[in-house]
Amino acid sequence: MKKFKRKLNIENAELFKLEYYDGGSELKSKEFKTYKAMEQFHSRQNDFMYLDCNRYAFINDDWHLFIKLRSPIVFQQDLDFINKTFNEVVEVKNLQNTKNEELNHQKK
Repeated sequence: MKKFKRKLNIENAELFKLEYYDGGSELKSKEFKTYKAMEQFHSRQNDFMYLDCNRYAFINDDWHLFIKLRSPIVFQQDLDFINKTFNEVVEVKNLQNTKNEELNHQKK
């Protein structure tokens, strides 16, 4: 018999972690006590050479990768973006191009 797997709930997260590039070639990470603090940091960085890569929530003694959706309704183009986000390896050389693609996706 399969063991019941408990659903992850973002409200149960003890910490949040954001991985990002800030213009250099080194991936940096910063931990936050609340999701709101992480999003405030993210919104202040948009005017600089900054690219957010991954968001993690620390739930049940483990880091879990997650993505913030714009809407509870997901269309095919959103699914394509989600798959790309979870499966893409970010190359620092293309930092500016990737940032432009992300901005274009948000405008649609």
